[in-house]
Amino acid sequence: MEIKPNVDIINPAFQSSKGRLFAGTSGVLKPSASRNAWAQLVNPLQSKVNLYVSFFALTNFSTKLVKADFVVNAEPPGTPNLSSEVSVLKLASNHKPVGQILFNPNVSGSFSGGTVVGTRALSPQRTELGFRVDGRLIIEPGTNAMFFLCSRYSAEAQIEFEWFESEAIF
Repeated sequence: MEIKPNVDIINPAFQSSKGRLFAGTSGVLKPSASRNAWAQLVNPLQSKVNLYVSFFALTNFSTKLVKADFVVNAEPPGTPNLSSEVSVLKLASNHKPVGQILFNPNVSGSFSGGTVVGTRALSPQRTELGFRVDGRLIIEPGTNAMFFLCSRYSAEAQIEFEWFESEAIF
């Protein structure tokens, strides 16, 4: 009897093979003692898909500590900028993401509504994986996940999101 190989494929790799895995970054965020910054992954209300977040990473380019609150379903202050730094991860695919990375590099005030579900202290000159969520964070149509950044000193940071899009989990 011949034994056939058994191969396990992680879900992000499977989603990438289907052209449904996307990654992107915010622009450079510049919190300071008197200003804040934010970046969020948004699923438009009429999208008809869910965004399944694979992971996110937070980079602090500065020499000072930056605080990042992880907030779901909040309304951020200021005018949002749409990131153009988003790509499908199946490089020969022409799929376009439904999800959007919005950000504002330098705003006064704080967010309204929403729920803070975690806080990270971003060490100077480091990239930190927020935590690997492997699709367990589901951003349904009309919802969002945001990082809201504060610092006592002038700083520069950036947020990266990776997600796949599907009407269902499988």
